[in-house]
Amino acid sequence: MIRELVEMYDAGTITAHHLAVQCVHLLDPDEPELVLGQLPDDILAAIQDFADSYDSRSMRTNYGVIPASDQVFAATNWIREKKANVASSE
Repeated sequence: MIRELVEMYDAGTITAHHLAVQCVHLLDPDEPELVLGQLPDDILAAIQDFADSYDSRSMRTNYGVIPASDQVFAATNWIREKKANVASSE
C-alpha cells in the first residue's frame, strides 16, 4: 500500500500532503518504522508539517478521516529520533 501511494506521488497524481496524511493514517503507533521507514525525506518533512498543525478537535481533510493523535505523535517522535541519529552519526 505504501509503495503504491509513493508511486502515485512520484507520478504527480497525489500531493505530498495527501501522501503524508495517508501514511500517518496507516501508521501503527507501536511500530511507526513499518510505514515511515519506506518514505523519502521530503514526505517525512510533509508529515512533520502536518503534525505541527495537527488539531484533532477541528481539523478536516478531503482525504477522509484524519489520523488519530497517537499516530501523529508516534510519527513525530520517529522522525525526530531519525534526525537525531543522522546528526549524531555525522
